[in-house]
Amino acid sequence: MNHPVRLLAIGLVGFCSSAWGAFAAPQCPSNVLYVSSDFGHEVLRYDATTGLFIDTFVSAAAATGLDQPHGILDRGSDVLVASFGTDQILRYDRDTGALLNVFVDSTSGLDNPVYILVGPDENLYVASQGSDEILRYDSTGTLIDAFVTAGDGGLDGPSGIAFGPDGRFYVAGRYSANVIVYDGTTGAFDEVLVDSGDGLTSGNTFGLQFGDNGDLYFVSNNAVFRYDLNTSNIVTTINFGFPIGLEPGLSGGIFVADNNNLSLIDTGDNSVTSSFLSGGSINLLNFFHFSNVTVPGIVGDSDCDGDVDLIDYALLHECLAGPEVTPPAMSPDCVDVFDGDNDGDVDLADANAFWLAFGGP
Repeated sequence: MNHPVRLLAIGLVGFCSSAWGAFAAPQCPSNVLYVSSDFGHEVLRYDATTGLFIDTFVSAAAATGLDQPHGILDRGSDVLVASFGTDQILRYDRDTGALLNVFVDSTSGLDNPVYILVGPDENLYVASQGSDEILRYDSTGTLIDAFVTAGDGGLDGPSGIAFGPDGRFYVAGRYSANVIVYDGTTGAFDEVLVDSGDGLTSGNTFGLQFGDNGDLYFVSNNAVFRYDLNTSNIVTTINFGFPIGLEPGLSGGIFVADNNNLSLIDTGDNSVTSSFLSGGSINLLNFFHFSNVTVPGIVGDSDCDGDVDLIDYALLHECLAGPEVTPPAMSPDCVDVFDGDNDGDVDLADANAFWLAFGGP
């Protein structure tokens, strides 16, 4: 093949033509931020990379009972939202935002739900702040048990929840002003990790998440604390205006809900990018959800950057089959994207199809 430069001059429009349609669209992370507008009774969506407003996913007019939305969970096929004011978990269509059903109601014991989490066992864990317990449900919304029983270990007002890298279950007690650790399998009380003696205050001990560095981040007393599990010490305190919710973000960072906006903590150097969101009308931002559930991308966009360009062309050639070639570290896989004739490898036939799609020999 001695003509790639000439063909590249034709332009990239042909890359997405019908001839290229034989190739599969890659599965790409959605990188969407779902944001709870607490007193607006709405759920908004933002681009997690740029912070730009996408749309109002659930509007107040169409909320059908949504009152003070808190925790959100994108499951790929649907989206669950904790309705704090009605003691419910509501289920919405992921594409349209239409209400599908009441997924969990107060008859299961749910009282002021805040965070929703999928556990290692694929079940749902919900922080029931009003009843001081963590309730566990299966994927259909059926109550399994109280994973953490009411008040166990002194828990008062569970807020942030997370499974740690050590397999244990961590809970931020809003009113007990502490972080309590439980057995990750049985829910039995293990220890109080930090409390008011470490600077936590009652009423504002909220979000809790682990960074990709293995450290625990939690909110209290208008600050985000970073706790090193290896040394059992708070190693960093980062001050904010009014932080509440925490979630893992892009590239291992930690998103912080703070004063109707999101900030992003770099877990490497603790630097903070403030005022991340742009657009949309938020009335008290406390809770949100970062979703990187995979969705179909653009055909030929092998690196999931949103367009088909010379990088994708280069990756095709790196993917060409041969004993001396190691497929590059790319997502999605070489065969999934470039095996146009479905013969199980990426070869010259696929390269030829690429050029035909590009505009001709």
